[in-house]
Amino acid sequence: MSISYQRIGVIGGSFNPIHIAHLIIADRFVDHLSLDACYFVPAFQSPFKVGDKGLASPADRVAMVSLATEQHPKFHVSTVEVDREGISYTVDTLRALSQQFPDASLHLLIGSDQAIEFVRWKDWQDICRIAQLCIVRRPFLLTPELEQRMTEQLTVDNRPPVWIQAPLLEISSTDIRNRVADGKSINYQTVKAVRDYIDEKKLYRR
Repeated sequence: MSISYQRIGVIGGSFNPIHIAHLIIADRFVDHLSLDACYFVPAFQSPFKVGDKGLASPADRVAMVSLATEQHPKFHVSTVEVDREGISYTVDTLRALSQQFPDASLHLLIGSDQAIEFVRWKDWQDICRIAQLCIVRRPFLLTPELEQRMTEQLTVDNRPPVWIQAPLLEISSTDIRNRVADGKSINYQTVKAVRDYIDEKKLYRR
């Protein structure tokens, strides 16, 4: 039996590992757009991170995302990119999700740093046609003038991007990996279940 969702959020990324900022931003995303569900989509291989040797395996990253999201009733995990393998292109993922949920409207969330480079994404205009593009504001990254210019640039078929307000949290997956490698604490940067998984699997150690 298929699940009937009307409004679905989509958040892609390496999630290497997923951390608290990802979860808080996703929670604000759900609230702001009254989403029925929000799917986290771990990438098999980001087109912008080819050759990155610091990735945990796709299976480990899916497991960590599952652990991190299991407490939120609207958070779900999609393995569509991991199952597909190869380079993970967002446009292909959205096409697959639109087939999986033909009656739902899709909403894709990206960061404002990603939005700056969005026109480099494969078939970016098709992405904006398949899903409502949503952008998380990062304070101090864009002036109001630049944000307005970006809104105009990324408006496709008269549908502008939606800007999402979220708290500024200086937490990054890179910092978490470096702290683990250095034997330092990652308390409060990700949920306990993910911290325990990293420890158990000995991920990110030198």
